[in-house]
Amino acid sequence: MRKLLTSLVLGMFVGCSQPAAVPDDDQTESPLEKILNEMPSDSRVLEKEIDLKDAVDLRQRGNALFAQGDFDQAIAYYTASIEAKKDAKSYFNRGVVYMSKNDLENALADYDSAVKLEPKEASPYINRGLLLQRMGKTAQGINDLTEAMKLEPKDATIAVNRGLLYLSINLLDRALADFNHAAELDATYTDAFINRGYAKHRLKRYREAVQDFDLALKLDPMNALALSNRGNAYTQIKEYDKALADLDQAIRLESRDPNLYNNRGTAHGAKGDHKAAAADFGRAIEMAPEFASPYRNRGWAYHTLDQKDKARSDFAMALQLEPEVREGIPAEYLPK
Repeated sequence: MRKLLTSLVLGMFVGCSQPAAVPDDDQTESPLEKILNEMPSDSRVLEKEIDLKDAVDLRQRGNALFAQGDFDQAIAYYTASIEAKKDAKSYFNRGVVYMSKNDLENALADYDSAVKLEPKEASPYINRGLLLQRMGKTAQGINDLTEAMKLEPKDATIAVNRGLLYLSINLLDRALADFNHAAELDATYTDAFINRGYAKHRLKRYREAVQDFDLALKLDPMNALALSNRGNAYTQIKEYDKALADLDQAIRLESRDPNLYNNRGTAHGAKGDHKAAAADFGRAIEMAPEFASPYRNRGWAYHTLDQKDKARSDFAMALQLEPEVREGIPAEYLPK
């Protein structure tokens, strides 16, 4: 079974009021019939004969299609596998595909079925927990990951995932405890040190955060996330040259990430180079014009450079994108 691990980066379902029509049984096309009807003839010849009763083979075909990015066909095969035999693995794998398609309700239903069929298997709890967090049900998600930890107490990835859920609701001490536990379970697990460093950063323990990012970079020297986070921590302790060196290297590794330019712009601004800061915030805006933070940050750079009209324009755009975030914008730029 596949486990999903979320990544931490520094930086509505519409119901139908009418019941769906249910087709008559004699008009229903089976999932495999649909696949065969839609499959090009040459592909059909190359395929070995499909056995509608072989649930394992049908699931493996679904796995192959999922790996190729053909989500709809993968779902059809998993559905056929489930019709041949209700099995937790097929429900779980179909849930992964639904989750990949952002069809969260169907994913949840499939994970529920997988948990019911195999209550002693950790993977469905892990994915359902992460899914519940995406659905705004973080407390329930934490409960699922706690159950997964009981089932697989030596799996460091589960501890990191639960820590990330705690981080998402600002329970920083609990998050830190989970990241500590993950690092104890696996001293080679880079994500444990990156996320522990980030939790310490959030707790304003910046020098300790730098130490964790150092550990992560010893394990993975080209990890752009660790470099960026260490650069941010260096900015906080006013070691600007080190911050800029880390952020330069992170950008060389991940040149299309607007967060990195936003972070480097912050370091330039903290060092007093507001022209360079404005340029970096401008790059972030070019890459992600819906990203409010660099507009606010560039507004400050322009304000400091006494370019009030440009500052006013950037602050106005930031407020348009995030009208609830007024903190940090000078009063002269706020609407009356």
